[in-house]
Amino acid sequence: MSVPVSDTLFGDCMSKIDITRISDELRNHQGFDHRGCFGTACDDKCCQWGADVDREAYDLTITHRNRIGAMLGRKVEECFEPTWSGETDFLGQNSIATTIINGTCSFRNPTGRGCVLFYLAVKEDFPKRIVPSTCRLFPISWDKGEMILFKGILPTCNCLAPDNPGSRKVLETQQEAMEDIFQIRLS
Repeated sequence: MSVPVSDTLFGDCMSKIDITRISDELRNHQGFDHRGCFGTACDDKCCQWGADVDREAYDLTITHRNRIGAMLGRKVEECFEPTWSGETDFLGQNSIATTIINGTCSFRNPTGRGCVLFYLAVKEDFPKRIVPSTCRLFPISWDKGEMILFKGILPTCNCLAPDNPGSRKVLETQQEAMEDIFQIRLS
């Protein structure tokens, strides 16, 4: 097994995404309820589109390609589209899309729920930044310096259901990821 890289892999220059606004819709949205993401019946529907993987997550994934590849049963390099987006509002100033295999993100756990990258971050103490920002923040997204609510249609996910029984707002339930990923400077 690979030895996890510390969260200080990028030293003092760990990047953050600049945020200057938070949408009213996001401010008012309920966060995950007591079941969390894995306690719902959505069967990982958010994974059907794949993910935009920020440069920092990509670098960590490539560093640990042998462990991840063994879990997936394929080469990690097959999990990415061939070209980078060139978009600079991602950690590491760029992103690359994952491939879709059998109708879902190529990093989805082939033997159960969720993603192998989340598994490694939670169960094997790999750096949290190995998980793409878009996935760690879900259902929060961002666009041109504004934090927004993801607009996809996932009717069985408690994080997006209008009748979500969560007692805390999404800005609370996703606070740890937001603090790591965003530099928030509200005007």
